[in-house]
Amino acid sequence: MLGLYPVARVNGEFVLYRTYGERANGMERFETKNRMVSGGDSLTQEEQQEIQRIILQSLVAERIFEQYTEEHTALSGVGKAADVVVERTLKDADPDVLPQATKEVYGWSLEEFSKHVLYPRAFQNELKNAIESSGVSFEEFEKTQLTNAEISLYTVPWKWENGQLVSR
Repeated sequence: MLGLYPVARVNGEFVLYRTYGERANGMERFETKNRMVSGGDSLTQEEQQEIQRIILQSLVAERIFEQYTEEHTALSGVGKAADVVVERTLKDADPDVLPQATKEVYGWSLEEFSKHVLYPRAFQNELKNAIESSGVSFEEFEKTQLTNAEISLYTVPWKWENGQLVSR
């Protein structure tokens, strides 16, 4: 049951703390590894919190975009196109390097890396292409969607205001 409580509610659908925690931990680990390689300092509490804010903002946006594509049948192929991009990326990657690298850098399996990094990026890119092919600016689309969404947040030090997370 650990992590099965919501961290956010996006247009009536929950984002679970487990997903948020997994992604935030992976990104913090990634940033820590980068700093170790370059001889930098460890993450400050403020930097960790900023990573967590960025991750939650991303998860909310992802949920909004998924809902949008579910509601608009003309965009029903976006998820499938993103799956193809992920499959191609994994196929083209060195099978002896990528699994080990994701484990070392993020602390994730290849499946978790696909779920938390590859698929969200591919989905957003495919959605952006679809939106812009209809002559609409993706930035304007994104701003409208994020601003008009009904967002509730739980147990985090932020609130949702004007389409983004801000300090309480």
